[in-house]
Amino acid sequence: MNHRMNDQIVLKRTETVQGERNIFSTTELPPHAVLGCVRAVESAWQRPTNTDPVEWDYKATLGFLLGQDVRKDDRLDLPNLGEFVVVDVRPGRRFLAVTAIQQKRGAE
Repeated sequence: MNHRMNDQIVLKRTETVQGERNIFSTTELPPHAVLGCVRAVESAWQRPTNTDPVEWDYKATLGFLLGQDVRKDDRLDLPNLGEFVVVDVRPGRRFLAVTAIQQKRGAE
């Protein structure tokens, strides 16, 4: 399979830092662009009861070159699709296989 790594994706990451008096907080690192391949986006929805709002899930399957620094819990801003959270990263022989999800509530 030949996947082109030409989708420009904005990677956003937060980092835990230790401040004064050993207080831990999270800080957002500057976003940066990475090149990858959006291989598939699947959608599903559910409504637990008739009075609950609809819950939408979008799952994106992506590929990155092995040298790209993509980690679990990173946020990926995918072109025309919005922001997804990385839930799984698996290095393969040729590329990094990444699964990311996006959750929404309400009618769409």
